[in-house]
Amino acid sequence: MHTRSSSINGESIEPAFIDNGVPVFKPTMDQFQDFYKFNQLINKYGLESGIVRVIPPKEWVDSISSCYTKENLSKVNIKNPIVQQINRTGHGVFQQQNVERARKYNLEQWKELSRHYEPPKKRKRSHDEMMSNDTEYTVERCEELERAYWKSLTYSEPIYGADTEGSLFTNDINCWNVAKLPNILDLMEEQIPGVNNAYLYAGVWKATFAWHLEDQDLYSINYLHFGAPKQWYSIPQSQSEEFFNLMKDLFTDEYKNCSQFLRHKTFLVSPQYLKKKGITVNHTIHRQGEFIITYPYGYHAGFNYDYNLAESVNFAIPSWFDVADSTENCHCIPDAVNINVEQLRKKYKDYSNKVDLF
Repeated sequence: MHTRSSSINGESIEPAFIDNGVPVFKPTMDQFQDFYKFNQLINKYGLESGIVRVIPPKEWVDSISSCYTKENLSKVNIKNPIVQQINRTGHGVFQQQNVERARKYNLEQWKELSRHYEPPKKRKRSHDEMMSNDTEYTVERCEELERAYWKSLTYSEPIYGADTEGSLFTNDINCWNVAKLPNILDLMEEQIPGVNNAYLYAGVWKATFAWHLEDQDLYSINYLHFGAPKQWYSIPQSQSEEFFNLMKDLFTDEYKNCSQFLRHKTFLVSPQYLKKKGITVNHTIHRQGEFIITYPYGYHAGFNYDYNLAESVNFAIPSWFDVADSTENCHCIPDAVNINVEQLRKKYKDYSNKVDLF
């Protein structure tokens, strides 16, 4: 990966370090303050690695502790979570079916439910005696669980509280509030849940998000409010075409039915399988109090290590307009996202000529 920086008026931000191909940023409060500008400054890194990880300054994390009041947490209402039926179609190749469960859960009930899906207990090194206390998600522990995940993927059906409308951020949080991030999608006339309206994601062990790109190849941001980490994988954009062609060969019928079949979020291939096929898989562990940002043409996938709650939304910066011109949408999903890009571009030009937009 190149390490030269993007810059605006001579300003630049570089990764603190690279974690298994994923640039990790640890901005100062001064750098972090302006979401729109920060994302333009780091853009070139994410457009190479597929995703980046951002560890926010401690003072920002401290400032949002007011969001986790009992009253605010009680508002989280997880509706119709999906039960994930995962079938092996080849060695390291899986297809997932998401079946809605017509139930509602508050956070307490979800936490209770997650106990039925707990990850395997850690084994003591000396012998097979199970450890009783297992709350530490060290890198080694996550690697152990990651191996267990890929070995036992088809043995049980995890449940995922995905796509729950709402936010845990309170209105008074103006900096990196996922529910109101200043960006080009603010100019849209309609509100689209999960696109320019935040979604909450309640995880349990093995709850999975299959390989996909965002709707209309937008950017996305995911903040892990609390709980166990998420495992993320991404494909560098330089290999996105190679990756797509491989998936097309593996899932030929699905591709014939819909050229945008990967937008269905139901196809899984293990990192080991991809590596054997010469495709680089970047990976990182996303922990509580951190952000993951995904980028156009950066295929990504992953799973949850246990009970957690994350919040996510799409966003766009000016460079997205070049991407949007060539994006293709899926036509077999009735509620597929379809943004009027020309209308948005015109609005952006009109506004940016008059004011400093964001």
